[in-house]
This record gives sequence, C-alpha cells and structure tokens, in this order.
Amino acid sequence: MTGSAFHGDAVHQLDGHLDDTVHRYHLRVQYEDTDAGGIVYHAQYLAFAERARSAWLRCLGIDQQALLTRDGNGFVVRHIDIDFVQAAALSAVLEITSEVMKTGGASVKLRQTITNMQSCHIVARLVVDIGFVNLQSAGAARACRMPQDIRNKLAGGAQK
Repeated sequence: MTGSAFHGDAVHQLDGHLDDTVHRYHLRVQYEDTDAGGIVYHAQYLAFAERARSAWLRCLGIDQQALLTRDGNGFVVRHIDIDFVQAAALSAVLEITSEVMKTGGASVKLRQTITNMQSCHIVARLVVDIGFVNLQSAGAARACRMPQDIRNKLAGGAQK
C-alpha cells in the first residue's frame, strides 16, 4: 500500500456502520476536544453528532457533495435539543448512534445518543430537526421536497 492509498474497507470503517435502522459511529476524544479540566467541551458534542450524521448519510448512499453540486440542495440543521447527561474525558471512546424518528417531505427528525463505550454510560442525548433545502435560492435557502429515493433511504427503505 502506498502512503496515500486507502484500502476500501478502511474507508468504510471510518463511516461507522448500519445496525438494522441504527447507525453506529465511533470516535476517541482527542486533546483538542477538551477544556482545561480535561473533559469534553460542551460544544464538541454538537461536532461529534454532526460527524456521525454525515457518516450516516454516506452509509445510506446519500452523497451530500453530489446533491450540492448537481442541484444546489442540501441538509441543514433547523433545531437541536440536547441533554448533557454525563461528562466524557480525554481518550474516552464514544459511540454516537443515529436513528430516524420521523421523515417528512422536506424534513427528517433524528434521535442521536452519545455513549461512553468504556463506562457504558450515556453522555448526551440529542433530538435533531433537519431540513432539506435548495441553497442556491436567491437571498436565502428555501425548503424543497426530498427526492423519493432519498426519503426511502432515510425511512429505512434502502438496502443496508
């Protein structure tokens, strides 16, 4: 293997995996994720959840870059409720699960849970409202209907 080459399997492992209707994504807390006390800075949980959502879409076969360049469409977070349950510390291994709660014509609601894999304790719970929008609308992004194949994938109709 050359220095810049990836094995196909290694790339897929970066995106986590689908376990029936639940996407599972893992990461290790890095120094940059922590505050002066060595615990995860609260805003980092949002970044962890975003990484997991992007990986989940890739696992479903939804290419966000292609949507944007082809049609100017994309997913945007409209609202997040987050409950910080327990702090995570430097070097902790976290699992972020993502699961669809509800889909609409131009929206999807997700439940995400961040769990410390070493202690098996839930660290944070999120409910995320995501809109599907056209980002090339004059002036501002506008909601638009998701293509049916994307709605099917989000609703669990995709081959896993």
